Amino acid sequence: MKTLSGLAVRRPVTTLMLTLSLMLMGLVSLRLLPLEFFPDVDFPGMMIEIPYPGSTPEEVERLITRPVEEALATMGGIQRMMSSSSESGAQMFMFFGWDADMTARGVEARDKIDGIRHLLPDDLERVFVRRFTNNSQPAMGLRIGSTRDLSDAYELLDRNVRRRLERLDGVARVSLDGLEPRAVRVQLLADRVAAHQIDLNELSARLRAANFSMSAGYLDDVNAGQRIRVRPMGEFRSLDEVRELPINEVGLRLRDIAEVNLESPPRRYERLLDGEFAIGFDVFLESGANLVDVSERVIAEIEAIGELPDMAGINLYVLFSQADGVVTSLKDLAMAGLIGAVMSMIVLWLFLRQWVPTLIVMLSVPAAVLITLAAMYFLGLSLNILTMMGLMLAIGMLVDNGVVVTESIYRRKQMLPDSPGRATLLGVREVALAISAGTLTTIIVFLPNIFGAQNQVTLFLSHVAYTISIALLASLIIAQTIIPLLALRVKVPAEQKGNRWLTGLTNAYARVLGGSLKFRWTAALCVFLLLVTAMIPMGGVQSNMFDESDDDRLMLRYNVEGNYRLEKVREAVDQIEDYLRANQAEFGFESLYSYYASNRAETTLILAEDREISIEEIRRRVSESIPPIAIGRPSFEVQRNGGAENLSVNLYGESSERLYEIAEEVVRVLSRLEGLSDVRAEGAAGAEEVRVVVDREVAQRNGLSTEQVARSVAVAMRGQTLNEYRTPEGELDMRLEFQGADRQTIAQLEALPLVNDRGERVRLSTVARLEVVRGPDEIRRQERRTSLSVSANLGELTMNEARDRISAVMDQIALPSGYAWSYGRAFQQEDEAMQQMVFNMLLAIALVFIVMAALFESTLFPVSIITSILFSFIGVYWFFFITGTEMSLMGLIGMLVLMGIVVNNGIVLIDHVNNLRRRGMARDEAIVQAGRDRLRPILMTAATTILAMIPLAMGSTRIGGGGPPYFPMARAIIGGLAFSTVVSLVVVPYIYVLLDDLRAWVGKVRRRAVGRAVA
Repeated sequence: MKTLSGLAVRRPVTTLMLTLSLMLMGLVSLRLLPLEFFPDVDFPGMMIEIPYPGSTPEEVERLITRPVEEALATMGGIQRMMSSSSESGAQMFMFFGWDADMTARGVEARDKIDGIRHLLPDDLERVFVRRFTNNSQPAMGLRIGSTRDLSDAYELLDRNVRRRLERLDGVARVSLDGLEPRAVRVQLLADRVAAHQIDLNELSARLRAANFSMSAGYLDDVNAGQRIRVRPMGEFRSLDEVRELPINEVGLRLRDIAEVNLESPPRRYERLLDGEFAIGFDVFLESGANLVDVSERVIAEIEAIGELPDMAGINLYVLFSQADGVVTSLKDLAMAGLIGAVMSMIVLWLFLRQWVPTLIVMLSVPAAVLITLAAMYFLGLSLNILTMMGLMLAIGMLVDNGVVVTESIYRRKQMLPDSPGRATLLGVREVALAISAGTLTTIIVFLPNIFGAQNQVTLFLSHVAYTISIALLASLIIAQTIIPLLALRVKVPAEQKGNRWLTGLTNAYARVLGGSLKFRWTAALCVFLLLVTAMIPMGGVQSNMFDESDDDRLMLRYNVEGNYRLEKVREAVDQIEDYLRANQAEFGFESLYSYYASNRAETTLILAEDREISIEEIRRRVSESIPPIAIGRPSFEVQRNGGAENLSVNLYGESSERLYEIAEEVVRVLSRLEGLSDVRAEGAAGAEEVRVVVDREVAQRNGLSTEQVARSVAVAMRGQTLNEYRTPEGELDMRLEFQGADRQTIAQLEALPLVNDRGERVRLSTVARLEVVRGPDEIRRQERRTSLSVSANLGELTMNEARDRISAVMDQIALPSGYAWSYGRAFQQEDEAMQQMVFNMLLAIALVFIVMAALFESTLFPVSIITSILFSFIGVYWFFFITGTEMSLMGLIGMLVLMGIVVNNGIVLIDHVNNLRRRGMARDEAIVQAGRDRLRPILMTAATTILAMIPLAMGSTRIGGGGPPYFPMARAIIGGLAFSTVVSLVVVPYIYVLLDDLRAWVGKVRRRAVGRAVA
């Protein structure tokens, strides 16, 4: 017989050797496959970062943000554009489609900015264009605890920690946060600058000109026949040279008006670990690096660093590691798969009552998994939590083809005990079409995710689909080669023992099936009632596409209102941390990690692994009694799975000040809505700022331009970066600035000396007036419109319920002309995810129908099988309703997988009915006999798939340890498959009969019409 199974039977050694070779390749690939958290993909987003420290948000928006936005807006394919302007510079975020070439987009964005470079401020130094990949996130976070003073230890830690870690194989870079490198600080003394009438602009230019290095071409030495490079050197070689620099024509030197020191710059932010000053290192991996191996090398290197004499009293701690989440997730999946495989084996034995056939069927699981690993290696895939999820889903289905083939061979051997070879091949041929169709329908539901339009959901599913598809194809080939080859040599007992329950179940099923064909109206009423009852669970199951992340960390944001000195912010942080530590046992956390700056503060609770209370309960307990602070309103930030944004409402308008006023009203209104908590505006009205308003006429009469005044004020207040100071160890920043004590009051600023072109000294207060106003800390824009977001955390509400309630109250707020509001991205992401999954499901149904119609050579009978999908969805909702499970993105993924599984039962049954009818058996008799013959394999395949999902359905395993939970997906498969299996065993044959009668009636009517036309 010229079939795959016939070839395997004729060439047993070749078949076994080929299979063993593929399995060996899989074992080798298991060591070679990169182990990652997520697959390495390019996120279709880009960030433009333009540092401009010491400015104001309004100035940054006017001089930098708006011109750059206008230039970047000419790029094609931009779906969203957002920007943020603060006192430290501008940041712009652009999002493109998932099919965009981000490398080309990055080059184009840089070209656009270079084209308007002349329109940007002259003292703007650098523009960063950053793209996002999974490697943009740190793989490990390290923190330092020490009893030593590390405020000036940047060079020590840079040399002994950062550089050593960066030399490790697989480490791309290591960032050091919490300390700044020392810099040469030229600190002017205001009274001496005024006394000597020093022009700050001229002084800055003189310092730049005195410290330079350049190339001046080449000198041709004719005698030696060489070209010698000429390089004028004017660099400072020591701090004394800087101090002795002449700064005017009368011999005044820099040391006479300033102090020159090599020291660390003042801190702009601080980190605390359990109340102690902390320094952080973030480790970033190279693309394709093995996450677990690199993490182990980093930890080993940390231990070696701790032995260095220079590091005495300094301890390095691992704050977080992606490798821990990956290893935990992989272990949980492997254990769930092992438990599911053992339970499936027990089920097979209960049906077959022979260990040898059971073990033969179970052999398909490790064989298919190893072949899949080999294919993943050659396809360039990695072993990550998504591909592992695909393998986990496939485990329960890998035995399906083997079960059907083994059962068919088993039954044929009982019919032909004297011809085992012929019985084996007949058994395989009898179900070959059915298992091929079943496998193809399971695989084809994922095709829209692999080859269709790309977005976050389909990209997520495509990596799951690769492993499922490869594993199922491998199991199909194994079922038609290895299993017949091994089953050929297994003797079948003449009588089955211990299967009386199965015989009784088969007889009862045959009676029910026969009754449904006999009493059709009664059967129709039962089907109708089943459909009607679906309204009960569908109305009771809540929908939440992106549920809350269950990480081992809780972030408490202080929502600082305004700008404060670090000491003032530290007081608030200490107050909150003292409260938390006093209730540490009640709140169930191990450590506290805080970060704070002048306008921002946050404390992260690192939760204990053995805690007995949920994250929701911790949030509730902390929020109930958290002490109030003067500088802000602390609230928790809830992280949603899948990278989804939190619930928010966007306000748009022209004036930031007016938007803050509207935001206060919106916060007040939304805070009264039941089900919303921690309602807050993203930003505050800002802190007080001093505006220097130059009188142009007065300045001109005093020989000054507005630009000269502005530059002098800028040098005095924020300082100015000079050419770098070169040392044997490297280059250091060099800054010109006033001493901190000379720029603390408005009176000192008013007395700032300005020197005109005639050498005359003029006070700043003479040519300008100073106004104290309140300005924003940050100006945000969306789609080139000034915007402000009001965000909130969801309580017991679903996203749809929150949308309705928010819409009702927002419509009652009278907004000024030119101002508007819209829903935040959270609602749009929810809708997009649902629409994408529904579209993929409808497309999958169409593809499943096409495959079945092509295999059955009929467009009518596949309709009866398709109905099993409808009943599986009813089963999903009933199971979710009973177990109190929300419909989430993972639940929809389970339903998508389910669509390819549930039709297998109908295919196996209807294919056998057609075979019996072709042999001459009457239709109703063929249906009952097919039900008897196929009940056992249908129950076996359904039971193995369901049991393989039970560990995930009952457990709390999450993707990556803290991502979306697996249980909605597993429960969807269990509930849908169980309900569909029971119902479709009767309903599918019943609908098959109705469609067959319809076809006969249409044929009869057509023949009558043709006969009348001929007559």
